[in-house]
Amino acid sequence: MTLDPDVAGFLSALRSAGAPPGFAGTPGEMRERMRGAIEGSWDPAAFAPVKSVDDVTVGGVRLKVVQPLADAADPGPVPTVLYFHPGGFVMGSAHLMQDVARRLAHDLGAWVVSVDYRLAPEHPFPAAVDDAMAALTWVTNSVGELGGDPARVGLAGESSGANLAAVTALRARDAGIPVAGQLLASPVTDFSASFPSVAENADGYFLTRDDLAVIRWLYFEDDDARAADPCVSPALAPDLTGAAPAVIGVAGFDPLRDDGIVYAARLLEAGVPTALRVYPGLIHPFFGMPGLSPAAGAAVSELTGLLGAVLGGLGLGSPQDG
Repeated sequence: MTLDPDVAGFLSALRSAGAPPGFAGTPGEMRERMRGAIEGSWDPAAFAPVKSVDDVTVGGVRLKVVQPLADAADPGPVPTVLYFHPGGFVMGSAHLMQDVARRLAHDLGAWVVSVDYRLAPEHPFPAAVDDAMAALTWVTNSVGELGGDPARVGLAGESSGANLAAVTALRARDAGIPVAGQLLASPVTDFSASFPSVAENADGYFLTRDDLAVIRWLYFEDDDARAADPCVSPALAPDLTGAAPAVIGVAGFDPLRDDGIVYAARLLEAGVPTALRVYPGLIHPFFGMPGLSPAAGAAVSELTGLLGAVLGGLGLGSPQDG
């Protein structure tokens, strides 16, 4: 595999600037660096156009609710997507990822509910998992009032957010709550395993092996028993049968690459319709950075389109690596 030239330039610029690893320092320092980096690069004029963005609090869980522009050609109910932001369960917010939520709403023509789940270490596992399920329950109960189609509720997330989407998809299955599809970008689904890609991409590609160790400690105190809990590691659920159809995208130079590939294989073995795309030249977290390179933008468009096909009832074609 060859690193995408634009991605290589981005990583070189970070090294030249002496940027510290994302998970260096205290949680407060991590969060402030992330906030500064994201807000410092924002161009609100470039955000995808939507009808409205509202902040809602439900049972203590903060949500950012994005309404898509009306489609004059199809005025009926639209899909609703529950989105979980990345940040290793420690950083990030619906506010910082509002560009992603707006893009999903625009591209899918869907309501998007972005979840401000509680962050570790102040709120370690299972706080985020509980918030995710509370948000899905609210969406399920409110989708009709929003103008959404109850038969087309989807889940989406990147990195730690993809973990929460995968966990929530299984919990929804067990609770009898219908979920039409799930989009997992660069997911972490098995904290008990050490995949080859962790060693291959241990350092120098934005997310590092040391970062993963910090995440383990801050999220669930690096406890092996908790790592084996399916609500931490959804790949370890005894049965994946009946999970929502999945769209999974991974990057070639990501320590989590093999995790996503193996989870896709396990879903397929369980009979779950699954489309896997591998983007060889990209890094973690490409889904939130479509402007990083044309390849990243194309990857985001492809994965979003696949989720749209699932939510539109068109299903998935035969799985293949892209």
